[in-house]
Amino acid sequence: MTRSELVQEVLYMAEDITQNFKPVDGSCLYMSAMLVAMMNDHLSVETRFVTGSLSVAESKIFAHQPIKPILSQKEGVIGKWDGHAWVEVDDLIIDLSLFRTVFSKVASPRIQSLFEARFERGTAYLVGQKHKLIEMGVEYTPLELLSDDDATIFIQNAGRMGLINS
Repeated sequence: MTRSELVQEVLYMAEDITQNFKPVDGSCLYMSAMLVAMMNDHLSVETRFVTGSLSVAESKIFAHQPIKPILSQKEGVIGKWDGHAWVEVDDLIIDLSLFRTVFSKVASPRIQSLFEARFERGTAYLVGQKHKLIEMGVEYTPLELLSDDDATIFIQNAGRMGLINS
């Protein structure tokens, strides 16, 4: 599969997930889990489902809090977690929920203006090469790798919570 074909497939999957996922800010774990599962089922590439931090113009937008210790507690996960998740393939960053959160009512005007200086407000999701994002002042720092089993937990919870449109 060529790089161009990979990007086309990722865009198709990203579009499918974003159209069928309720517009909820803070849904990065669920949307990333769905994407990594879809990619693993349909593409022969090595995906990474990660959590970490995100900085824009050297301002921390999302800090990192490990999710694994919370997952092992077997109780309400997301209300206790403050972090960010995305999918990586080679040097590609795929972030399906970023703009939902950044341009929601919960985000500060300062954060919104940092993103408006770099992206169009109507953008649905981010698919970009890591080095090009860094050149734009957008830096993803992966700090925790999640497993396929972790992704399954988030997908099942998204279904139970009614986040996926039927």
